[in-house]
Amino acid sequence: MNRNHLIPIKRRIWELLMGGTLVVAVVLAQGCNPIRALGKNPSGEALKRIEALPNYQDGAFQNLEQIAQNVQTVRSATTSVRRGPRWLRMLKYVTSQPKELLPPKPLVAVKTDLVNTTYNKPTVIWFGHSSFLLKTGAMNILFDPSFSGFAGPVKGAIRAFKGSHVYDHTDMPVIDALVISHDHYDHLDYLTVKRLRKKVKRVIVPIGVGSHFRRWGFPDDMITELNWNESVTLAEAITITATPAHHRSNRTFKQVRKTLWASYVINADGHTLFFSGDSGYSRHFKLIGEQYGPFDLALLECGQYNEKWPQSHMFPVQTAQAALDLRAAMTIPIHWAKYAESEHAWNEPVNLYRKAADSLHVPVTVPRIGEPYTIGTAAIRTDWWNAF
Repeated sequence: MNRNHLIPIKRRIWELLMGGTLVVAVVLAQGCNPIRALGKNPSGEALKRIEALPNYQDGAFQNLEQIAQNVQTVRSATTSVRRGPRWLRMLKYVTSQPKELLPPKPLVAVKTDLVNTTYNKPTVIWFGHSSFLLKTGAMNILFDPSFSGFAGPVKGAIRAFKGSHVYDHTDMPVIDALVISHDHYDHLDYLTVKRLRKKVKRVIVPIGVGSHFRRWGFPDDMITELNWNESVTLAEAITITATPAHHRSNRTFKQVRKTLWASYVINADGHTLFFSGDSGYSRHFKLIGEQYGPFDLALLECGQYNEKWPQSHMFPVQTAQAALDLRAAMTIPIHWAKYAESEHAWNEPVNLYRKAADSLHVPVTVPRIGEPYTIGTAAIRTDWWNAF
């Protein structure tokens, strides 16, 4: 084993040790809740309204299907479903990380002036992982921002790749709508929303997630909570609809699926976009494509997959199939290039997705972090993630 291979392993060991500390802190915090980042699940009248919903049963929100559908998966050489003693599995997990788990040097991002630059058509600026800004003719809509440099309830959790953390709240324009897909820490980051508070005009979340924002001091009149297939109109030419995803929610280990998770359909200036949020592959993609498609652009989860949790995230070939189901004219793979939350090489998701998408004739564009992509323009095909 060479020295370069040891670098990501040492970092992973440190993160696992820190993660153990975080687990203790979170467990202890469930009684008195001193860590504000934990948020607060719905209670009282809000919980009673949720309990009456058809997709809330047996004390938790449910997916459309109990088990995500299986299509051919592309297995990572670093994943395994073999079981064994917990200590042995942990040791194997730490020592079997590929040397490519982390980028070998800082990523090169594009710094775009988000405040003063305007576009004639809806334009997406991706910030790594699942964070992106949608600029339309009249509005700025920010999705799942994660600008704190880590994913977790406190500092010391999973850290952002070097070079990927180049945008923060100070770079953002006035945000007409902040949209959150679900309440996991890598999508709903407390420090980020706290720092963005004065720039945000309104918040759009799946039902139940609003309780976290109320815990953090956001007033009721700022928050719109949506169940699947419910819509909100932001302006004459802009509508956002929450649609199903196959996932789960929780900010502590004790309470799971107490808030909803969602994908989104965005109608903006005569164009239709789709944001998958986090999701395993399920029939919901085909249902959304039939009801709301075709789509001019789909931002699709592609990364942090693992055979140990096949219900929660898609393998790249499944992402390509989802694009076909949605009838997407162009796709951007997301949920990669910022955090190492699984065992695959950091750039494996995009390489496998490009291969699967090309074989299925699914159009793909892969902008750099911060590089604008405007609907209807030519695909960005430079393999920048392999230039190391």
